[in-house]
Amino acid sequence: MTAEIHDIADQRPHLTVAAVDGVHVIPCDLVRAVIAGDKTSTILTEPVLRRIIEEWFGIVEQ
Repeated sequence: MTAEIHDIADQRPHLTVAAVDGVHVIPCDLVRAVIAGDKTSTILTEPVLRRIIEEWFGIVEQ
């Protein structure tokens, strides 16, 4: 298995998402752009989206 690695040191803050297919580090600005509709949600993989929703649901379910 190979992974595409990008240096995002200048794109802080970022989220670390532990999905079933590995750990993903995603700039917060990218997530905000998806939420705002400026970028399509397909830029995030299905496992990442599922994990984000799972975490969010765990918070609101309390």
